[in-house]
Amino acid sequence: MEWENSALGTLFVPDVLTPEQFYDSRRDDSSIRPVKKLMMAILEDALRCFQNNADAKSGSRKRLFQEAEQWLCGEGGEGPFSFEVVCETLGIEPQFLRRGLREWRNQQLAGIATRRLARRSPVVRSGRISAPSRRDGKRAARAS
Repeated sequence: MEWENSALGTLFVPDVLTPEQFYDSRRDDSSIRPVKKLMMAILEDALRCFQNNADAKSGSRKRLFQEAEQWLCGEGGEGPFSFEVVCETLGIEPQFLRRGLREWRNQQLAGIATRRLARRSPVVRSGRISAPSRRDGKRAARAS
């Protein structure tokens, strides 16, 4: 009977973790890093389709805009690549991003010049930010 009590008691004794052990496991996202890269690419593509095709009147560009708008601004959505899940995984507040997109769209509809996303992402396949182009370096040298 005494053995049973001591064995049962050890079931409820918590393992001791140092703060480093606890936080390191939370910060280590190496196993999901490829998924995060994919999610970022999906989000960037949706934002580009939304902004670059917002003025489309018909055809495939209008369809691209509508699909991006539905994914970005539509409530709900299910699955691992829904807008809310993508934002949560990437640390983005979905309502903040949606509010910004609505403001951008309202400004565009009102005829106010607004800045769009760059045509291409500065992220290269290795995940690093790409270096400035040679042309940028030449411009800086001439300006000096």
